[in-house]
Amino acid sequence: MESAGVVNSLFPIEMKFHMFLALLAFLVFGIQFVRYRKSHYLLLAIAFPCTLLPYLDQSNMSLFYGVGVFEFIAFIASAILSVTIDKDKQPVKISENPDQDDLEQKKQDSQEGDL
Repeated sequence: MESAGVVNSLFPIEMKFHMFLALLAFLVFGIQFVRYRKSHYLLLAIAFPCTLLPYLDQSNMSLFYGVGVFEFIAFIASAILSVTIDKDKQPVKISENPDQDDLEQKKQDSQEGDL
């Protein structure tokens, strides 16, 4: 049994399509990280392109399984981060009129101080 055949049977999609999906996931999660500054998006933006590493050396099955273990750990860690540390973070608010946002924030702060 050839090792290249094993890798091809473990990746049932073509390499071009796999690369497209990995880069698309990188862009989507990268943009989400820039927008919301939540660490689980950064972890996912790194994890998805790492699935392309077994294509570098298709005969190295330890690389293949190592990437699998890394992906499993990354997905579990991102799930934990999303419900613990990143849960309390407020999204970065980007608006066209920052002066109005400052006034609204001051009103909120004064209302909270009155309570």
